[in-house]
Amino acid sequence: MQVSETKSEGLVREFKVVVPASDIEAQLNTRLAEIGKTANIPGFRPGKVPMTLLKQRYGSSVMGEILESTVNISSQKALQEKDLRPAIQPKIEITSYEEGKDLEYSMSLELMPDIPEIDLASLEIERVYTEVEEPQLTQALNDLAESHKRFKPLDKPRKLQQGDLVRFDFVGKIDGVAFDGGTGADEEIEIGSGRFIPGYEEQMIGLSVGDEHVVKVPFPEDYREASVAGKEAEFDVTVKEIKEPGEVAVDDELAKDMGLENLDALKKALSQKMESDLQQVARVRLRREVADVLEDKCDFTPPQSMVDQEFEGMWERYQHQKQDHVHDDDENEEEKRNEFKETAARRIRLAILLAEIGRLNKVVLDESEVAKSVQREAAAYPGQENQVIAYYEKNQEMMNGLRAQVYEEQVLSYILEIAKVTDKKITLEELTKSPDDAAKPAKKGAKKKSAAKSKAKPKAKPKAEEKAAGSKAAKAKAAKAKK
Repeated sequence: MQVSETKSEGLVREFKVVVPASDIEAQLNTRLAEIGKTANIPGFRPGKVPMTLLKQRYGSSVMGEILESTVNISSQKALQEKDLRPAIQPKIEITSYEEGKDLEYSMSLELMPDIPEIDLASLEIERVYTEVEEPQLTQALNDLAESHKRFKPLDKPRKLQQGDLVRFDFVGKIDGVAFDGGTGADEEIEIGSGRFIPGYEEQMIGLSVGDEHVVKVPFPEDYREASVAGKEAEFDVTVKEIKEPGEVAVDDELAKDMGLENLDALKKALSQKMESDLQQVARVRLRREVADVLEDKCDFTPPQSMVDQEFEGMWERYQHQKQDHVHDDDENEEEKRNEFKETAARRIRLAILLAEIGRLNKVVLDESEVAKSVQREAAAYPGQENQVIAYYEKNQEMMNGLRAQVYEEQVLSYILEIAKVTDKKITLEELTKSPDDAAKPAKKGAKKKSAAKSKAKPKAKPKAEEKAAGSKAAKAKAAKAKK
């Protein structure tokens, strides 16, 4: 095998690889000999079939397998001989091959950058934290009570108004024909909740029990069901019951509604949940702090291929969220793309640094922590836990992404054990404020972001397999972490 470098620019390398025809012929003969041991060809006993006949009958079908194997083995050997660490899987293109002649192919790749060893003991890291205070817990309990508002029957009949709970039947039609998913019975909705298509709930205000009414609304142009997107719809609604809001109370009944014994148990559970959430936010801030400190010690340009993969994953998720109106329509797409590219580059730099620190310090991935992480992901989908676990087990890309996350957390913990860490208590507002907020001037006339709903029916529970776990670049990061 001959390997010659044809390009060397920064981290980018290209090679021309030539595999002698004799090597391919030898592999072909070996494979055909294996087939000949069991081949059932009239006139010949198994193992006695002439090689010429085996080539004639099986040669073309086996050659694809031989070429694939040859390229895989020879490319890995070339990387090992030249001691190269690719950032992602090299791109290979066969440039020349004819039967009986040498195989030629090109291999292009981007290398992992050389990272000098960092003196972890010299790092100074500030670890911020906050604690759940009584006013915060009280506010959380009030918010919980508001979100689990109780409704009671009307003292006397009246018309439906904002804030009421209405039970009704509906039949949706487009051009006079009922459409799939547009029919419902005993549907309940709080008027003003925004769960239905904009304009739907407002047209029900003023109706009484027993009233029949036609609600006319247009489906949004970007509605997720393409068959009805942008079309005018009519819903025949029949009001069956109206209830008015009851008193919002933080009491034992609220706790029982949440499946707990009493209010004290609810306070304890909510406090623990808030503490856990704050710890997660603090951990994210800590990762950024560590990233800043590490980059001050070792700044470098990450492989563009890895940054591109990370950006593509982020942008794909962002576009998906836009379809569900999670983001404002007036966001500048070009500004957002540039922002995402900067974030992607930052993420990859940190991932490379953590992976390299882990490799140099022989930090080994703890598979038991990976299993726990899968369990935590599954717990986020009550009733679908087994589906989530099965999905991760069958999806290697998702598992690689999860392994990368777990490994990075292990390396982060390793760094904190050695570095000079100072703990600092801050307020909840300081903790949840983006580190970039102070640097960003407020946009003139900027709208307050909201998760606008535009569905004909309440938002369904997301399918377990739809959950995103890690990015495309996570596979490469996980692979590098193990080396």
